[in-house]
Amino acid sequence: MEPFPKAAVIGALNLDLIIQGLPHFADPGEQVNGESLLVSPGGKGRNIASMLAAWMGPGEVNMAGKLPVDRRGLYRIPLESLADAGVRTDVILLERERPDDLPTFSIFLNTQNGQRASYYLPGRNESLTPEDINTLQPLFVQLAENRGVLLLTLEMPVETAAYALKIAGGLGLRAMLDPGGQPPEKEIDFSPLFTHPLDVIKPNALEAERLTGVKVSDFKSAEQAAAILLGWGAQQVLITHGEQGAYGFSGSEGFHVPAPNLPLPRDGESTGCGDQVLAVLCAEVLHGKPFRAACEKAVLAGSLQYRQSSQAPIRPDNPHFKW
Repeated sequence: MEPFPKAAVIGALNLDLIIQGLPHFADPGEQVNGESLLVSPGGKGRNIASMLAAWMGPGEVNMAGKLPVDRRGLYRIPLESLADAGVRTDVILLERERPDDLPTFSIFLNTQNGQRASYYLPGRNESLTPEDINTLQPLFVQLAENRGVLLLTLEMPVETAAYALKIAGGLGLRAMLDPGGQPPEKEIDFSPLFTHPLDVIKPNALEAERLTGVKVSDFKSAEQAAAILLGWGAQQVLITHGEQGAYGFSGSEGFHVPAPNLPLPRDGESTGCGDQVLAVLCAEVLHGKPFRAACEKAVLAGSLQYRQSSQAPIRPDNPHFKW
């Protein structure tokens, strides 16, 4: 008997190109040689779905999004990575009418001294529409009946994400939002996201500042930003802050979760660390854990993701989870 879905993720399915070991970033016209190149599946949504599946059972997580079926077959890399992780892919919209299009690309450059630059080449992710969300309503109904969770990133128009939250709210379906994915150089009106129920929002410090206007530098400033988000209707807030760990807030409590004291790699890759945090937070909530305990386990998982510096999900049987 096929398992019931317990979580669905709506977001991007990308290809990541990661160049490591550069002595420095190139000046115009200069060639700089790196030490290694990693080509891997990416996208916040895809990362979260794959990581969440490592904490749930096979077939309990669905992924939704758009993906062009390109003639070179590159679309298979993110798609097959999900299937390999036990994620359902049957509701992903595969677009076959423009075979010369490519999946969305993210390019990351890492230097030997720990500097990092990234480039993003937009694709179909940004074209997800409310009409596309309507095709997911049977899945939303299943999730609501199973006391599941809908996870969203902003690798789509804000209006589309708000529409998904509206449908979820009407069904009593719990929703978690990672507000990453919108172009940082654009002025965005995020207010539509807060017109419908939102159980958890998990910004990093920069995203929290973008949402609220409050620069997050410590617990006190995080508390100020979270008060705004809670005032807009979010039930729980987790603000991640890199080496400082994270700050969690609800209507009844506020707390700091320090980053665990772990040996870190020389040129660690931070891509996916925040995704790992949300995936484990969702899994722990689905397993009935209180918000604070779920946040503590999630921060540990995000730190371990940075330590291992790979795209492979951290699994609950990892020996470091004796925390």
